[in-house]
Amino acid sequence: MPTLLASAITAVAGYVDAVGYAHMGNLYLSFMSGNSTRLGLALGEAKLDAIASAAAVIGLFVLGAVLGTLLGDALPTRRITATLAAEAALFALGAGLLAGGIGFSALLPLAGAMGMQNTIHQTVHGADIGKSFVTGALFSLGQSLALALRGRASAAACAFYALSWALFVTGAALGVTLLGRLGLETAVAAAGGALLLLALLAAWKRL
Repeated sequence: MPTLLASAITAVAGYVDAVGYAHMGNLYLSFMSGNSTRLGLALGEAKLDAIASAAAVIGLFVLGAVLGTLLGDALPTRRITATLAAEAALFALGAGLLAGGIGFSALLPLAGAMGMQNTIHQTVHGADIGKSFVTGALFSLGQSLALALRGRASAAACAFYALSWALFVTGAALGVTLLGRLGLETAVAAAGGALLLLALLAAWKRL
């Protein structure tokens, strides 16, 4: 179950990043390193709209991390179920705002959901997977490969870091595909539905 869950939420992060990037002026919804670079560029160029947009996404992501951590502390035996359910609710809010004709702001709840999601990462065979920190996953892959060559890390850990990266990219490809074929509102609703199914699965497994 930890492997399936971590794999699924990594793919969702890639999916959401691709969908958000296409509709938020080259901002991401889970990749805050890229957004921080965008914020720095906007500050250097004194572009107030771009500063506000990047800061809003980053701020909502941090807020989501805060709320996800507090939720996990309040419900330690049902941490994963509660967090995924809260994420699904935020995606439903985003889809509803899109249906109401709200533009940029409609996707801000998704940034909060991605911040929450990073609080439920899993450790599988020594590999910390399930986060949206793709740079970290690639660095950890390289580091674990070096350690494996010296007999200090397992091949399984290397494989799971590689899998985490591949799932993120696969999720991004799926997000772009569904966005082009179904439109933004449906693409967001589909991601929310996937999170709801994961929440139900986690509830069944008492996670």
